[in-house]
Amino acid sequence: MKSFLLIGVIYGLCALSASAWECSFNGRRKVLQVGAPDAAPPQQLEAPSPSAPSSPPLPPQSTVATRPTGADVHGEPPLDYDFYTKSCPSFQQIVKTQVARAILADSLTPAKLLRLFFHDCFVMGCDASLLLNSTVVNLAERDHANNFTVDKYSVIDSIKAELEKACQAIVSCADTLGAAAAEAVEQAGGPHVDLAYGRRDGLESFAPAAKTNLPAGTLQVAGLLENFQNVGLNLTDVVVLSGGHTIGQARCSSFADRFTPGVKNPFPDVSFGENLYTYCVEGNTIGLDRRMSLDTNSTTVFDNGYFRSLVAGRGILTSDNILFTDPRTKPLVTQFAENQDAFFTAFKESMAKMGRIVVLTGTQGQIRKQCWVRNPIDANLRPEANMDFAPQSTKFCRQKPCNPTCSDPAS
Repeated sequence: MKSFLLIGVIYGLCALSASAWECSFNGRRKVLQVGAPDAAPPQQLEAPSPSAPSSPPLPPQSTVATRPTGADVHGEPPLDYDFYTKSCPSFQQIVKTQVARAILADSLTPAKLLRLFFHDCFVMGCDASLLLNSTVVNLAERDHANNFTVDKYSVIDSIKAELEKACQAIVSCADTLGAAAAEAVEQAGGPHVDLAYGRRDGLESFAPAAKTNLPAGTLQVAGLLENFQNVGLNLTDVVVLSGGHTIGQARCSSFADRFTPGVKNPFPDVSFGENLYTYCVEGNTIGLDRRMSLDTNSTTVFDNGYFRSLVAGRGILTSDNILFTDPRTKPLVTQFAENQDAFFTAFKESMAKMGRIVVLTGTQGQIRKQCWVRNPIDANLRPEANMDFAPQSTKFCRQKPCNPTCSDPAS
């Protein structure tokens, strides 16, 4: 038993420092979550309330433009806007009700749900792999350092529980997450985002992928563009999806590079930068990694205030500030700062585009009963499933050399 636990610890430490580029990802990412179908959901620890002042969210928009129907012709493989119309007609209403309840309890919920969706889609596709818990021999995406501040898994669990009551084994966790993020944007005052559905849930979750695929807040435009192009997005999407920061926050440690002596990355608004530095230092002296709203105009309302902050020289993260100083992205920032409708139109398109990243459809993956754990798999029926990372396994992938399959450490 002790040797089994030791293997789990060793694998976890290796996963923390590993890079997914060191190995064929699909070979190493055959990480399967196995557990009792009726296991109790994990307890969620909420982050402390932000120190910076916030504005109350706007009420949900009362009117919605005519929604699209049928297949989403832009997706490959295609999703469908009517996927749950007959099989789970209460799908959207359940999501709407549960998201509204969560926002009432915490006004930061929209930002957290949008970020949850972003982090899931950017790491090997919109397959709800981010929602899977780690096992004793595998560190999952959600437990990588890049995802330590990702929150509101409990909201997705609550929505999924209600969906299971209404339409058992019909709605995937991947679609639940996408719908919750879109609904959260709208309830925060943003545009109505039409997502097509039919995503299925992944069978695997591998922490090193979060290190490789998630864009860092210290990136310049070239780095951001490369990261987005890796998942099929473009420069416009970089700017548009960054606009989601209008309801986002960042901890002082995430933009400490802005205050590093000798680094040529000052705040254009010098007074703002000095005040922000003082705010962070004061927090550090009492052991707090304080949070700051990325939109200094309207902190919990989804609008174009983020872009107006950039134009005013108040971009918090390096990756925010650079959007207004780089000539490739400055025109879009200026346009969105002056025209909120243009931003909303572009955001609807980019978010839907993000929701198509490497989706599983048809018979791929599964429809999880509970989002934090994979349904049990019959190896005889699914011979392609790699069982090496089931909790009872004593195998793990070697760091180097790395092959498309897992190796027994004793071999």
